[in-house]
Amino acid sequence: MINAPGLTSRGKRITAAIAVIIAFLLPKNVECGYPGGECGRIGMFRQVCKYYELEPLGFFLLERLLDRDVGFAYRKGEECH
Repeated sequence: MINAPGLTSRGKRITAAIAVIIAFLLPKNVECGYPGGECGRIGMFRQVCKYYELEPLGFFLLERLLDRDVGFAYRKGEECH
C-alpha cells in the first residue's frame, strides 16, 4: 500500500480506492469489439480491415469474464493494415 507518514488509515483506503478507479478507466484497444471475438474483411488494395473499440480496462475485464460485448467504448472504428 501507500507508505506516507502523515496519512491516516482512512486516507490510505481512499487513496487506494481512487487508484483502482483510475486503473479501471485506463483505455485499452480491443480488436473485434470484445476479447476473443472474430472479425475482419478484405478492404481496398487487399488490406485486412478489422473493427476495434477503445474501451476502459474495467469493461475489457468484464467482457472477458462474460465472453460477450458489453457495448461501452470511448471510441469505435475500423482499422486497415
